[in-house]
Amino acid sequence: MLLEEFENVPAVIEPTDRSLLSGGEICDTIILSFNGEILERVKQIDGVYEGGYLTNLNGKLPWYIYEKDGSKVAVAMALIGAPMVVGFLEELKARGFKNVIVLGSCGVLDQASQADKIILPSSALRDEGTSYHYAPASDEIAYDETLLLTMENALNKSGIENIRTKVWTTDAFYRETAAKVKRRLEAGAKVVDMESSTIMAWAQYRQANVYQFFYTADYVDHHNHEWDARREQRKADAMTFFEIAFNCWRFGLKLLVTNRYELELLLSGLFFLSSKDSAEYFD
Repeated sequence: MLLEEFENVPAVIEPTDRSLLSGGEICDTIILSFNGEILERVKQIDGVYEGGYLTNLNGKLPWYIYEKDGSKVAVAMALIGAPMVVGFLEELKARGFKNVIVLGSCGVLDQASQADKIILPSSALRDEGTSYHYAPASDEIAYDETLLLTMENALNKSGIENIRTKVWTTDAFYRETAAKVKRRLEAGAKVVDMESSTIMAWAQYRQANVYQFFYTADYVDHHNHEWDARREQRKADAMTFFEIAFNCWRFGLKLLVTNRYELELLLSGLFFLSSKDSAEYFD
């Protein structure tokens, strides 16, 4: 099969070869959200400004600079779908961003999984095509254990409940048949998304620091052949998830890179979510 032709050599076109726009403000870390509401609301916060942008045939892909209590990050919209998001990651890394935090919703395959819960993808079933250009062919790929433990540690010490699980990554959300859902459950996957396996493969190939989490949303009901958006159950404010990402960086991931001792002091008692909704949904 063509997807078995992985070659661990430079490509004809590399992201560093492209004539990227000069200028733009680069932070160590950028937060990518698949939820457009989050970016729009971040843009409305006093002091937030456009830091720069990438371009493609669809136009500008800007990032915005957000600073709070001395911690500064870039924030941008994540492009949906494995090929799009990895192309975006390639160019952001080439621009100089060193750490990426990716957040977005996921579908659940098990009705017992409640809405608005935090999921850490530990491995992924590779039911897409892009990851095979970054890693040898296999049915599954594992998240880099160091990156996973770093993110998990930041969440755990903050008191935020999280679930580590396998994810099913698929290109075709309109082809999630009942039989496929059943097989993916049998293979250990509890949630479904469109990008994780490729992000894992890309991060390993480029040796990039990518920290990813989901929040649970819709339910793919293979028993009744129905899709349940579960809008009534999804009550958390979208900005709650942005705050989780930002505070994980500010009080956890950032300090793990610079000073583990200070991290222990901060996470032991100072980490909290500023949103009053957070405690309600993550008790």
